[in-house]
Amino acid sequence: MRGGSKVVVEPPWTRRGVHCFKGKEDALVTKNMVPGETVYNEKKVSVQNEDGTKVEYRVWNPFRSKLAAAILGGVDDVWIKPGAKVLYLGAASGTTVSHVSDIVGP
Repeated sequence: MRGGSKVVVEPPWTRRGVHCFKGKEDALVTKNMVPGETVYNEKKVSVQNEDGTKVEYRVWNPFRSKLAAAILGGVDDVWIKPGAKVLYLGAASGTTVSHVSDIVGP
């Protein structure tokens, strides 16, 4: 999975911080809160904006996260958005909670 200027990262899913990466392979992604770092060796995609800056996204695997699977399955609203306060009880390997952290932001 490669980024660059030939790929498109579509607007957030219901403006909630989740994006759809359209390239050779389609994927659900979140904007990486700590660029350059991964949590569970997930793939990263860098996309160059129109102004020349690069934005890094992390691929969210729906086979490792029930929340990602629910989003891809059509759940309309999970009440997690940028700036929200979230208590997540279930951070075993950090897959879902790391992406929730990306969505909520600092």
